Amino acid sequence: MKILHIIDSGGLYGAEIMLLNLAREQMAQGHQVVIASIGTPGERRKPIETAAADMAIPVRVFRMRPGPNLAGGRRILRYARKYGAEILHSHGYKGDILFGLMPRRIRGIPLVTTLHGWTSTDSFSLLRLYEMADRIALGNVDGVVMVSRSMALPRGLKKRLGRRLQVIDNGIEEKIPLADKEIRRDLLDFCSRKPTIGAIGRLSPEKGFDQLIRAFRILLRQGLDIQLIILGEGEERDRLEELTATTPEGKERILLPGFIGSASQYMPYFDLLAMPSLTEGLPITLLEAMRARTAVVASAVGGIPDIVRNDVSALLVPPQDPEALAASLGRLLGDKVLTGRLTEHAHQDFLKRYTSRRMANRYTELYRQACSAGNKKR
Repeated sequence: MKILHIIDSGGLYGAEIMLLNLAREQMAQGHQVVIASIGTPGERRKPIETAAADMAIPVRVFRMRPGPNLAGGRRILRYARKYGAEILHSHGYKGDILFGLMPRRIRGIPLVTTLHGWTSTDSFSLLRLYEMADRIALGNVDGVVMVSRSMALPRGLKKRLGRRLQVIDNGIEEKIPLADKEIRRDLLDFCSRKPTIGAIGRLSPEKGFDQLIRAFRILLRQGLDIQLIILGEGEERDRLEELTATTPEGKERILLPGFIGSASQYMPYFDLLAMPSLTEGLPITLLEAMRARTAVVASAVGGIPDIVRNDVSALLVPPQDPEALAASLGRLLGDKVLTGRLTEHAHQDFLKRYTSRRMANRYTELYRQACSAGNKKR
């Protein structure tokens, strides 16, 4: 099957990693795959384009002005027809809107989309407009995927989508990839100095990293000789740096190194992973921790409780509760037996449910359903 994945990527985070794992597994299974990477005019090579090239995944770059660019959408559609795409697979607002607003009779190619996480807002903003357009566009999509059963969707959307809505768990490669030659020794040196709490993700409000720093302060006041590293970049950097500056020995104990490619390769060097998110779909970082046998303390939000069980394969805490977060982090740091039990259960659950092979097989079934449904409508 010829598959064209469509994404307007903002970095190399959960959605991008999921897409790369899916595309690589689909190619291994004999499918032909191309990633259509959307960006703005003059934009340099995106991290996902570099990562895909390193993994020998074909990429076609499309640069267009921001917004619902119909001319840009037609350009991608012309390429899809020339390529002979049998399915379009969108990953995000941009692809949904460009192609979901086209009726199937005009588009001519089945379209499925993966909802990696719905960041809803009630305030008037560009994001709000995208969200409203996406709701409309999903009405013309042949298959819609949630990455967890607990994903929050706008009211009425699940009912409107009906049988077109499915749940397919994200998956990643079963084996940990070999360490990148570009691995930063300064980060490894930092992690080797003291017990290290690690976190990975965009520096954005919904990730809750401000709560993590507050929890870290509590642990320092309790006398724990520990340190914290948060890998990622985003609009919250200035705020997090202010919190770091007002933390005792913050500059020595808290490291914010920015965006790091292949961040999961640092996971084995963390003593544990913290995920203080306010909202999540099915986070790839959590799967990477399960694969690496890295202990996890996470907020009980979104799809996280569907993946790990409290006190069985991870420790779960309420969101926006730095005291509870600190208590669970401290508990794991002081109990190697508990840590070993949690990580072993988590690793076994990963092998059963969250490999890229299982994910790719489920998507192949969905593609065939979408193609079959489209043929019946003609």
